[in-house]
Amino acid sequence: MERTAADGWLYAIVLLIMSIGIANLYSIEGFPPFGWKYAYVRQTAWALLAIGVMIVASLTEGQLWRYLSYLLYASGIGIMLLTALIAREVKGARAWLEIGGFRFQPSEFMKVATALTLAAFMSRYDFRWSRLREAAGALVIIFLPALLTLLQKDTGTTLTYAGLLAGCYRGGLAAWVIVIPLALGVLAFLTLLMPWYYLALGIGLVGTASYLLLFRRQKLLLHLLIIGGLILWLAGAGTLYRYVLAPHQKQRVQALLDPYSDPLGAGWNTIQARLAVVAGGFSGKGYGKGLQSKLDFIPQRHTDFAFCGIAEEWGWLGSALFLGLYAVFLLRIAHLAENSNSDFTLYYGYALAGVLWIHWVIDVSMIVGFFPVVGIPLVFISYGGSSWIAVAWGIGMLQSLYRERRMRLFG
Repeated sequence: MERTAADGWLYAIVLLIMSIGIANLYSIEGFPPFGWKYAYVRQTAWALLAIGVMIVASLTEGQLWRYLSYLLYASGIGIMLLTALIAREVKGARAWLEIGGFRFQPSEFMKVATALTLAAFMSRYDFRWSRLREAAGALVIIFLPALLTLLQKDTGTTLTYAGLLAGCYRGGLAAWVIVIPLALGVLAFLTLLMPWYYLALGIGLVGTASYLLLFRRQKLLLHLLIIGGLILWLAGAGTLYRYVLAPHQKQRVQALLDPYSDPLGAGWNTIQARLAVVAGGFSGKGYGKGLQSKLDFIPQRHTDFAFCGIAEEWGWLGSALFLGLYAVFLLRIAHLAENSNSDFTLYYGYALAGVLWIHWVIDVSMIVGFFPVVGIPLVFISYGGSSWIAVAWGIGMLQSLYRERRMRLFG
């Protein structure tokens, strides 16, 4: 059987988001003339290269990527380790590898390679999460590159590896495995807002009421262990905050809680980003009329805070429409995964969509003041070649696998 056509809608959405990203950079820079020194020109070149990579990847035999997944993963681990050891520190992180004047970020490509390898591992014959050895193997595939990224002092990118769990969930991983760590993280953060023993008292009261009303005095020991464990976690969260987080990470958390405590230092980015969002109002100031971004009040206006330009110039309405477009982008990736007739493509598509979703949530939350400032781009909007090319490669491979959906008799 012949391969089917690629999904034109996904290509169209990618090209539209890329165009918005370049137009936003052009506006942020104040409509400069054509010249390589300007970010919008360099990003246009990166976009053309990314489109080329996406097309080539989509034309390659889809199953080839499956066969190469472990080799790509092993090679990526080696490059990540090399980066952590020899890379020059930029903005506190050793995440960029320079070869002959060319600089790239291996962790961006590693996320895609990890999604491929995770899908290949989970789509093996008779894989089950109930088997400890197999479950541990899948989680180690995610944990190892995340740990190497953390060793590079790139906390933001480390967090995005959690998005790979979307592929695990679609492959049968119980929801509580994902929800419990998230809930523990929320509880730990709440201890920064109020004394931990207030939270412990609330958990004790809620736990007791739920036990009496719902469990009817069954499983008392399990209930006590859960309540006791949560209270111990709350009691120790402050210690983890003091001794585990690095000084600059503590500054970012404090800047989130009270940016005006250090308005010219750690709180500067948060304050200026909020001002840009508020200045946009409902309908925005209009294309090319945003002052917060243009006048360089926001230090990372081209990269991590590029969305501020959209928020200021197009307002809440334009931001909502753009975020809706981004949601359609992620849903289209999930649509291709669901209709691929392949477990491998199903898990890979959801893992890829999960990583992009984490990028989206953290970047936008950071800008509106719901998350500490971390170095994480909004894919196809923020300036940067590694991110654009890596994601384009990932989408191209998904298209290739999707095109072979009628050729497979087995998953």
